[in-house]
Amino acid sequence: MRLVLAWSSLVSLLFGCASVQNITGGEQDTTPPKLIAATPPDRSTRFDAPAILLEFDERVQLDRVRDRMLISPPLTIAPDVRLAGPRGVEIKLNAPLEPATTYTFNLGDCVKDLTEGNTAPGLSYVVSTGDELDSAWFAGTVSNAFSGQPEKEMMVGLYAPDDTAAFRRDRPAYMTRTDASGRFMISNLPFGRFSVFALRDKNANYRYDLPNEEIAFQDSTISITSEDTVHRSYPLRSFLPASTRQLVRSYSVSADGALELVMARSVDSITLRDVARTGGELRWTSEFNATRDSLLMWPSDTTLLGEGMYEVIADQQVLDTLRYRPTRKMAYHTGLSADLVEEDDRISIRLRSSRPVAAVDSARIDLQRDSSAVPFLLEPDGERSLRIRFEANSGSSYRLLVLPKAVRDMIGGTNDTLRAVLGVADEKSFGSLRVKLSGLDTDDRYLLQVLDGQQRIQQEMIVSAASPTATWQRLSPGPRTLRLVHDRNGNGHWDTGEWSTLDQPERTWYNPEQVNIRASWDVKIDWSLDAPTTPSGTGR
Repeated sequence: MRLVLAWSSLVSLLFGCASVQNITGGEQDTTPPKLIAATPPDRSTRFDAPAILLEFDERVQLDRVRDRMLISPPLTIAPDVRLAGPRGVEIKLNAPLEPATTYTFNLGDCVKDLTEGNTAPGLSYVVSTGDELDSAWFAGTVSNAFSGQPEKEMMVGLYAPDDTAAFRRDRPAYMTRTDASGRFMISNLPFGRFSVFALRDKNANYRYDLPNEEIAFQDSTISITSEDTVHRSYPLRSFLPASTRQLVRSYSVSADGALELVMARSVDSITLRDVARTGGELRWTSEFNATRDSLLMWPSDTTLLGEGMYEVIADQQVLDTLRYRPTRKMAYHTGLSADLVEEDDRISIRLRSSRPVAAVDSARIDLQRDSSAVPFLLEPDGERSLRIRFEANSGSSYRLLVLPKAVRDMIGGTNDTLRAVLGVADEKSFGSLRVKLSGLDTDDRYLLQVLDGQQRIQQEMIVSAASPTATWQRLSPGPRTLRLVHDRNGNGHWDTGEWSTLDQPERTWYNPEQVNIRASWDVKIDWSLDAPTTPSGTGR
């Protein structure tokens, strides 16, 4: 009996001290499958086999073979690719290969291990139907033409020299894809001349045939000869080409009643004509974005708008006929907001309206400092903005009161009460920035832009080789990014490339280091486009 009791106590003690633990499988497997054998062997010559058998060091699976496997040069009839046992892949050829040609089968993106789905980037199988393997190679990078960020998984292809139509009509003679850092390399090439194009292939047909496919191209053909001892890296800049024809890409009705149009190209003028209306007068006010390819059309009267049919006429060309279909009820009152604006050492208050302003009663607007009225001048500042100009004192706070019905919009709506307290910071709380550029092309114009953390333009100035310095005062502390745009056509904004004329997009540069604005500091930067930039600063 004592033995039983002792055993029971021991069991209770052991289980009472035990804690429940989750069963883990150890560290996650991040090793991609490795090719350990091939029949015929990798880098074989005089290849004439009807199929290729590849064996890996672990169990594998296939993923999107049609989209991801690249064969250079491309085959006229695609091969059949299937699993051959748990660790094997068979590539069955459905047509004879060309004589005396080196073929590269890029498999890394479509072969994965079975457990974790790890792919094997760079995995390829190379054979030649001739007596030797081609040994030339071509490398480079693809980055976004505007942001400068690397473009991953873009197809890069080599074509017959000077044959630009092949980019739309044919598959490239040799091709690969960029990696996560935008780099690419095409190996086992024959010596010769090639045209170079890159493509964001949305429909996986290896051809540029969709208007929303990004592209990049080399300005001239490249030549690879047996005398070359060093192959330099070629940079390509990707962009979405401007549309070859004007059209309305999309349209909708905003919450405040505007018809919002997104155009394929920038437009000089646009009108709407109601083809269904027989009486009354309806006027539309246009409000364009900076690049004039998107705009708000504000109606003068919302009565029976939904019953009309509106013909869109852009630059005297009829493009489309639309209906006005709001998705939510429009508010009667006009929304107002206020913010402090500092420009060229002048301080003002900007009143923003949610709809275009038709009339203002300045007697219903009051501005005070320390309970004393502050005189001001009220000016229009665009279709939906007013500017309150006054003599401001640094370090002071101002109280703004906008009474109801001070602002009336174009459809008869008025504002509710707006109260705002706006503080003018002391001079010592600001910093300044001076940027001096070098390496600019003579007689060309550039836009130097100061960006905030969300890459929004805070300040902008036109610079040139003759006037390469820009200075900004009263900048609030914080990090900034500098961007330079080569404004070749002088229209005040960045322009994309044009496929039909093989025009490259306008060039942009980004300062490699962020600029840190500090209170009471004067930050000075000498920016050479050919060398890294190091900011310096001094306290005041």
